[in-house]
Amino acid sequence: MKAITPCLLRFALTATGLTIIFRYFLSFGIEDGSSIAIILSAVSYGIAMFIGGLYFGRKDGAYLPVYDVGFRFHFITYLVHNSVSVLWFAFGLNSQYEQIETVYATAIIWGIFLTIHFIFFLWARKNSINSLNKEDLFE
Repeated sequence: MKAITPCLLRFALTATGLTIIFRYFLSFGIEDGSSIAIILSAVSYGIAMFIGGLYFGRKDGAYLPVYDVGFRFHFITYLVHNSVSVLWFAFGLNSQYEQIETVYATAIIWGIFLTIHFIFFLWARKNSINSLNKEDLFE
C-alpha cells in the first residue's frame, strides 16, 4: 500500500507553515503577556489545521480508496508540530517565559493519544478498502 501520497505531502507542508505561524504568534503573545493573543493563536491554529486536514483528507480519500481512520494525517501533524516546536527552541525563537518542558509534556500526552489512535487504526484496517468487494481484488 502506498502510504505517502501527494495529498499527505501537501498537508505536511501546509501543517509546517501553519505551525511556524502558530509558534510565532504564541511566543509573541507569551512575551507580551497577552492572553488574547495566546488564545486567538491557539484557536486559529486549531481551526486552520482542522480545515487543512479535512481538505487534504478528502482529496486523499479520493486518491487512495483506503479507510485509515485519519491516522496518517494525525501522525504527520504530531511529527510536524513537535519538530517545529523543538526547533523553535533550538534556534532561540521562543519567548523568555516559555520552557522546553512544556513542549516535551505536550509531546508525551499527545503521544499517548496517538498510540491509542494507532491501536484503533490497526484494529480497523482489516476492513480498510472502501467500496471494493474483497472477492474482486485478487482475480
